[in-house]
Amino acid sequence: MKKKKDMTEVFSRLRKDLRSFIALSLKENEATWEKWISSVKKDVGVKCWEVKNCTETHCPSYKNTCGRCWLIAGTMCDGKPVGKFASKYKNCTECEVYQKAVLSDPVDEVYEHLITLVYSLRDKQLELKAMALHDKLTGLFNRAYFDLVIKQEIKKAKRYGGGFTVHIVDINNFKHINDIYGHLHGDGILREFALMLKNSIRESDLLVRYGGDEFVIISHETSAAKDSGMMARIRRNISFWNKVYGSENYSLSFSHGAAVFEKGHELKEVLEKADARMYKEKEQNREKNRPSG
Repeated sequence: MKKKKDMTEVFSRLRKDLRSFIALSLKENEATWEKWISSVKKDVGVKCWEVKNCTETHCPSYKNTCGRCWLIAGTMCDGKPVGKFASKYKNCTECEVYQKAVLSDPVDEVYEHLITLVYSLRDKQLELKAMALHDKLTGLFNRAYFDLVIKQEIKKAKRYGGGFTVHIVDINNFKHINDIYGHLHGDGILREFALMLKNSIRESDLLVRYGGDEFVIISHETSAAKDSGMMARIRRNISFWNKVYGSENYSLSFSHGAAVFEKGHELKEVLEKADARMYKEKEQNREKNRPSG
């Protein structure tokens, strides 16, 4: 009878934990995930760092309040094992810590399998989200992410005042690069260019591959003087790249246009203005490089 009552309590707790996870996962942020971890944590009687007399304080599971080293530093969620103890096992189920903590009781084992499933679903959720919001070629955020974030930036600008600057950066003669050197080479140029942009912006700026060879930077500065520092860094990085990889017949350059979004403006209008300025600079670059006579 006591065993039946214990099972009822276990399944009641499990139902509650799973409902909580579903509700929190819809919010999709790290704080709610940590809240769920805290809510389901139990006093895992067997702790890996005690069993192994471990002093690897850099290990993410070392004295972790969750206590589930098989999830945090092991292989149960397709992760890479961390630490010399975990690395000798193909799977955490082989480890004596897991066996002692989980396999000694069938109820605990079922519960832990479900917790592991939740962790795995969370990993896949994060992986799919990252894939959906990142450009596969360059690793930068993509246009879908831009569309999400820009709505929040517009709300802030309309509510609190201030604004932001939209920069459009486009590689010059990119079609020519693809036609002469091939698309694989062109892909390499896009990756290199994206890295140079990333290394040139501030931490608070947003960099997006907007499409093709066009990139958008959202800067929270609305002063051209302050943003000129960012553009100078980009040009300096491009110049250095050309010294190392360029030649008489081949050098990398870009065209740039910018416009400020402030309260009372529409995003479409600002993007069109920045785009027009970028194309104007592109045409000026063509004229400058056109052979005379």
